[in-house]
Amino acid sequence: MGNTRADILHAARGILAQHSLAELTMRRLAAEVGVAPNALYWHFADKQTMLAALADDLLAEVPARDDLPWTSALAAMAQDMRAALLAVPDSAEVVSSAWASGLAGNDLASRFAGIAASGGLLPSAAGGVATALCQLTIGLSIEEQTRAQMERLGVIGRSGRDYTAEFTAALDVIVDGARAASEAAR
Repeated sequence: MGNTRADILHAARGILAQHSLAELTMRRLAAEVGVAPNALYWHFADKQTMLAALADDLLAEVPARDDLPWTSALAAMAQDMRAALLAVPDSAEVVSSAWASGLAGNDLASRFAGIAASGGLLPSAAGGVATALCQLTIGLSIEEQTRAQMERLGVIGRSGRDYTAEFTAALDVIVDGARAASEAAR
């Protein structure tokens, strides 16, 4: 097979972008890369493993923010994560599923926790900040992507809802809370 894992993941992104997660079947993916469906199993044990690799691939675009103060790094990483998810339809659902299955290798939550810990938070508080940031980013992205798909399909009309403003306000609360917890721990 001439296709690499990267080729297959690129094709999977394309299917998400043009269609939806529901349309991302192993059969369609195989057709997209020009192979028989069973050829994909040289690279992925099953569809869930492929989706987990796709989630890792999507989150690989979230850069480390070691050059920023810790609170700014938390905010920038969450914004970068959101941008990566919103760039590909249904990708937030892919990431959520991969994390829930335990098959994902990209541990962005640990990166968030590490940054929070570097700001002086105790491990439990740093983990709480990571959970809050990941759940805010994934959850609101799923809702925004679902709403956009419904609008595209004409199921519902435009809401006028400002997801960016909601995300920013919630992100500010989480980061401010992390800052306050760090100051209280000193």
